[in-house]
Amino acid sequence: MEKKKKYCITNFGCQMNYADAERFAAINEEMGYSPTQETEDADLIILNSCSVRQTAEDRVLGLTRKMNELKKKNSNLKIILTGCMARRSWSDLKSKSKSPLQMDQKRREAYLLKEMPWLDYVLESKDYYKLPEKLGIKLKDKVENYLSYKPISNNNYQGWVTISTGCDHFCSYCIVPFARGKEVCRNASSILKEAKQCIKDGFKDIVLLGQTVNKWKDPDSRLDFLQLLKQIDNVEGDYWLSFMSSHPNYMTDELIQFMASSKHIKPYIHFALQSGSNSVLKRMNRKYSIEEFIEKTQKLKKYIPNLGLSTDVIVGFPQETEREFLETAEVMKLLGFDMAYISEYSPRKGTASALMKDDISSREKTHRKKYLNDEILAVSALAHNKKMVGTTQKVLVEKLTKEYIYSRTSNNKEVRISMPKEKIEVGTFCNVKILTATPWALSGKL
Repeated sequence: MEKKKKYCITNFGCQMNYADAERFAAINEEMGYSPTQETEDADLIILNSCSVRQTAEDRVLGLTRKMNELKKKNSNLKIILTGCMARRSWSDLKSKSKSPLQMDQKRREAYLLKEMPWLDYVLESKDYYKLPEKLGIKLKDKVENYLSYKPISNNNYQGWVTISTGCDHFCSYCIVPFARGKEVCRNASSILKEAKQCIKDGFKDIVLLGQTVNKWKDPDSRLDFLQLLKQIDNVEGDYWLSFMSSHPNYMTDELIQFMASSKHIKPYIHFALQSGSNSVLKRMNRKYSIEEFIEKTQKLKKYIPNLGLSTDVIVGFPQETEREFLETAEVMKLLGFDMAYISEYSPRKGTASALMKDDISSREKTHRKKYLNDEILAVSALAHNKKMVGTTQKVLVEKLTKEYIYSRTSNNKEVRISMPKEKIEVGTFCNVKILTATPWALSGKL
């Protein structure tokens, strides 16, 4: 009996990459491959790359020795590069006359194969459905779009539904428009069909994904994001609904009010600040003022009780003065985030900010990050979490160990529960009494 071939997907990035990987898995299994977690056992390795940070690209480049060894052991092994790196071009980033968006796919692929000769194919995520043809495998049904494949989830509780890809905003520090391309929106009917299927399959946490998710518009009917949310929210079932990542420019009063009154939308939002200084926001090309951001955030907190609020902040952006940094600190104090993903600025080749002088020392960046995290974020997060002590919360079970249940509240707080005698399954809702709080997590009992 012929041994069944295996595939292994390695993800290097964000939720968008994980959502893509679930469709890659469906295509791989359609080709007759079965999944494995070990690259040593795989006949097909998919490197689902990310370009948001240089470190993610460096991890792929650092695989040369390992991939060469694997190919020596298995002469039939095929290695595929997909994700952000498959679109963006390093050779053009070195050129003054061309931008990555002007690079045609054949030249881009040739360059990447030269840089990493152990690769067999380079495929943009949207073109992954072409892999069977490249491998000489004929599928029963010909598919023209990888989004047509029903995702194969890694868990039984969370369904990621991609509603748009790419971005048109060109924030000066961000590589995404070059790595993911211009914004492309799926039509409402395909999104609604996939969301309904997730709910029918028993998924409890439905997440709509897009680089600027609340900017979505139906390319066919011009239905907007709020109307799409209303359609999904009307689907019957016991589930939570959320979306990420939101852009402040498209957070309307109507959207906020609907979030507050909806049947399924979680009281949680990821709302990217990036900086509390108008002058820095202008250099970042964020296209909103700090006053507008504060007004919208305060409306979110006013209309949505028990809101879980997270954000992104960059410290040490080029020319960020001490005063500009302290403006960010003051805004963080004022708005009281539950979580903030604080990163130290690093230039990305091909972005507008890479042409600016990176004049803040690494030591100062680290100091600023530590101050925001330890002196401001930890204080506000702990204050919010302490308010939940003594309350009963509906939680979704995400992971089990021998000693604990790890779960999450609707406002995105992790809750650790001592393992009870009765059987609990991942992907189920249960009620928990919150007993203790730290800045980053809660503990409770069933």
